[in-house]
Amino acid sequence: MDQLDLFAEAEEIPATFTARPLPPRPAAVPAPRPAPAPRPVAAAATEPDALFADPRPELPAVQTPIPARRGVTPLLIGNPRDAGQRLGEAVAETWQASNWGGYRMDIPVSIVAALALFPIKGHTADVTRIISTCTEWELLQGYREIYAATWSSRPDLGARMAPLMSWLTEDGVEEMAYAVRRVTDTALKYGVLQLTGDPDPWCRSDTDLMSWTITSLRSHGARQGLGEYHTPPELCDMMAAMTCDAESLQKGAWFHEPAGGTGGMFRALAQHLRNHHLDPAHYKWAINDIDPLAAAGAAVNAIVWGLGPNVVVSCGDALHQGDVVDQAIRERTALIEERNQIVGYLAAVEAFDEAMALADRLMTGAKAV
Repeated sequence: MDQLDLFAEAEEIPATFTARPLPPRPAAVPAPRPAPAPRPVAAAATEPDALFADPRPELPAVQTPIPARRGVTPLLIGNPRDAGQRLGEAVAETWQASNWGGYRMDIPVSIVAALALFPIKGHTADVTRIISTCTEWELLQGYREIYAATWSSRPDLGARMAPLMSWLTEDGVEEMAYAVRRVTDTALKYGVLQLTGDPDPWCRSDTDLMSWTITSLRSHGARQGLGEYHTPPELCDMMAAMTCDAESLQKGAWFHEPAGGTGGMFRALAQHLRNHHLDPAHYKWAINDIDPLAAAGAAVNAIVWGLGPNVVVSCGDALHQGDVVDQAIRERTALIEERNQIVGYLAAVEAFDEAMALADRLMTGAKAV
């Protein structure tokens, strides 16, 4: 048998592969073209149409006007007592959703109190529009002025509101401005001015906003520790009608509440007197509470509800101290005297400035002659 040469050229295609077509031969791949030489960078002076040529084309200015702040539209109030509860819960929810919600509950309580104390009554729509459209700086300054005006007119009650005013004088209060704005808008939306902005104190005494706000912000454990719960207004009305015969009351009678919270019983009693055509300002009111924030709320309510000038609000443990009301009366007298001295000093300074200005005008006129 002849030896098979594996490297010999095949002259014939074996019959086994004759039925299969031969694969096409690949086309010749053209040689790659050489890359073009880099284009030299021309200076702007020699190529004025270059990208950074001077002068550069002016782009159209895009100016987006900042829209004016829209005012807050209050919701329908309905039953004032239900509205007070909704307002307190909404304020608590708004504050707790902010960066400051874990502490400093005195700030949202202070905001609600300041809005309730707003001195202009009877122009609710205009006041709502002004407050809701002011800047954050104007908002903080407005709250300072409200408390300053309250202290000037009622220094005894204004001093009791110190826990509500301290945050306005702290360093870095501007960092809270956004949260303050949110709480303000919420309080306006839920009708704080509708509930407290009527000129008639009878209409302003339908609900206890301070109690609803404080109890909504305070935790359940804190309420248990302080024994602080919102007394239903219907229960207060019934107790006032059962325990007080308004027809036999003499003017100047004392009403004393040793653990009165924010004054829910006094609200019911004042309305009971008004229903019998009696003025609560003709009576004397003394309320005490161990919680400084609740005592501050009682001082706010005394003004909002129109209890009159003879109101004493104390803060202390009536069981251990015993004479908290007498001490508050002495403090009240001292605060009024201090206020009178300060106002007298300011009046003297103002009179001195006016006298000096008048003297300057007279001297200028004499020189001209």
